[in-house]
Amino acid sequence: MLNLCDNPYLFTVAFCAALIRRQTTLLPQNRSPETLRRLAAEYPSSYLLHNHLHNPLSAPNEQHGQAGDLVDLADLAQVNLNQWRLQSSRATAIPEIERDFPAAIAFTSGSTGRPKAINKPWHTLVTSSLMNGACMLPPTGDLVHQLATVPPQHMWGLETGVLIPLFWPVCVADSRPLFPADLVKTLQALPAPRLLVSTPVHLRALVGSNLPLPPCSRILCATAPLAADLAIASEAATGGDLLEIYGCSEIGSTAFRRTASETLWRLIPGLSFQPQSAGAPPQIGGAHLTEVQVLQDRVEISPEGFTLLGRNEDMVNVGGKRGSLMQITQVLLDTPGIADAVVFMPEDAASRPAALVVAKDEPSSAAIQHYFVQHLDTVFLPRPLLFVERLPREATGKLHRAKVLELYHAALARTGKA
Repeated sequence: MLNLCDNPYLFTVAFCAALIRRQTTLLPQNRSPETLRRLAAEYPSSYLLHNHLHNPLSAPNEQHGQAGDLVDLADLAQVNLNQWRLQSSRATAIPEIERDFPAAIAFTSGSTGRPKAINKPWHTLVTSSLMNGACMLPPTGDLVHQLATVPPQHMWGLETGVLIPLFWPVCVADSRPLFPADLVKTLQALPAPRLLVSTPVHLRALVGSNLPLPPCSRILCATAPLAADLAIASEAATGGDLLEIYGCSEIGSTAFRRTASETLWRLIPGLSFQPQSAGAPPQIGGAHLTEVQVLQDRVEISPEGFTLLGRNEDMVNVGGKRGSLMQITQVLLDTPGIADAVVFMPEDAASRPAALVVAKDEPSSAAIQHYFVQHLDTVFLPRPLLFVERLPREATGKLHRAKVLELYHAALARTGKA
């Protein structure tokens, strides 16, 4: 089943129904027609489930088999509602699912290549949910009311918005608001204690809106690096602490830190670094994982935790000096007047990074340069630095290199320098 339900309740109902019928849920990395057609071809017995999507495929009859392969769960739920009411008073045995049943297949983002399929057996999801809840939930012991801005198709959204509530006392808001005013309104409607699950992109917009936020016992944030300043501002706005979660599709949630006051990461209890030879990439194991997983990031391990040093492809050499694209991007994001930014190497043979920035106060190039050289060596200042209306972010806030390059060349062409 390709589960594209936006509604958290309907997604969870469909996910559980698929488990009972021994159907595997496919979690596409995005919902573009190209991605859905590719998955339909790779999994020919699949069907697509959604709730009131408009043309989820550009040509469903031709590209995804028969029209019956497209199911609108919202309509189906209405049809079966009366029947459900008649049966709801009957005692129902809790179903048992085989531990090795492939409950879900997640896919890596594909930001640097072809997406990789990651099999998620049921026992892996159960154990990781128990581990994650013990680590992530506020220590109140009460029923927590959660609002998640992350789609459940993403591993971060699935873990926090679907799986943790199945095993812990968490009640999830039946909506996924996007704009700050809608998010605040939804939070206000939730009883305390509140838990906000979000991303750096969403938090930046929320805090930047200057809207008064209701108290939250805790904020969970993942999918991209979070600046300490934004973490501090988020805690000040909600009165609760913020845990930043580090993870990947292969493992799921892996480590955590309170970014407002900590720099070191700590592995979620139940995970551990595996012994390795000198120079080998770091590996993480856990009893619930099907195999030891190799991290794509470079880390520096200490007795107190570990430091993320960035991915190998994130490191650049400009003018004989080594730097990090992630660090350069963060400096731009911290620059007054800049709402969003991404720094990248435009071509494999490029000698210096380029940048696309979204301005909110129209800062001049000179103002950006003045701020930049106060925080990083001027050799890392991106050139060209192009202003665009918005960046092509996915619902999780991620950026795909192909879309960034497409926007970059279009912006470059407008300057006459292509």
